[in-house]
Amino acid sequence: MKRKIVGVAVLCALVTGIAPALMAQEPDTAANPNEVTIPEGTEFKLQLHTTINSKTSKPGDRVLTTLLDPVSVEDQDVLSKGLRVDGHLGEVKPAGRRGKGGYLTIVFDTVEMPNGEKVAIQGSLTEIFSSAGGGNPNVGPEGELKGRGASRKEQAALVLIPAGAGAAAGIGPGVAAAAGGIVAAYLLPHGKQASLSAGSLIGMRLDRDVTFTPPPQTAAAGSKPQ
Repeated sequence: MKRKIVGVAVLCALVTGIAPALMAQEPDTAANPNEVTIPEGTEFKLQLHTTINSKTSKPGDRVLTTLLDPVSVEDQDVLSKGLRVDGHLGEVKPAGRRGKGGYLTIVFDTVEMPNGEKVAIQGSLTEIFSSAGGGNPNVGPEGELKGRGASRKEQAALVLIPAGAGAAAGIGPGVAAAAGGIVAAYLLPHGKQASLSAGSLIGMRLDRDVTFTPPPQTAAAGSKPQ
């Protein structure tokens, strides 16, 4: 009987000592009720505050923008108009000879909350709604900003002129065509630089989900780029 009592006491002591340790090891699985997730593929409309150009800009240069329209999740605004959405330049290649246009990529990496907290994101350029500096830049399938190259009409005209001239001078058609192609390659103008001026309106798409806890609505809607 005495042994049984001692055994029960030891067992109780073990349970009492182990239970708190096990409870401490259990992960806190309770969801944060204020946490929100903006899903991958969500589109942002932004105003650019940095002039970028494939001739003068460098990889790593910061790109500053502000959010033009609120971003909503399940019919609730989670990002307010005017918030900073910033990024940096990735690859940059200037325009070249033979009609090759320049290009560059923008990697959007942060959203600044009204309280100054920065939330990491990953986003890419999708479209240009308006270009403040004029020109006609376009966005490629991988989100790269591309300057215009020589048009097919320009290329065809430059190839035909020297070939026709060679034929008129009595040069064989094969030689004339080869010479025409070489001359045309050097006569083609430089392609256009990929560029956007401050004030342009652009589109951005999230490339992955973003989960964060919005700060209390006690501050202004956003901050102006400095």
